[in-house]
Amino acid sequence: MKDKNGRTIEVGMTVEVPEPSGNDIHNFEFRGSVNSFHDEYVTVEDMESNFFDIEPERLEIVEE
Repeated sequence: MKDKNGRTIEVGMTVEVPEPSGNDIHNFEFRGSVNSFHDEYVTVEDMESNFFDIEPERLEIVEE
């Protein structure tokens, strides 16, 4: 899967999750860690150990 800049997303990477839209269950933008992939979504874990499924093209990989 590719992020919004066309870079390949891998488990363990840090990504920026944007402001929620539509049916998103997160309430604000955040930085999280890629936990897994399922169907067409990337599962991202936030700092409070909550998990969210986000479309990969909405994410941006963070260089650390």
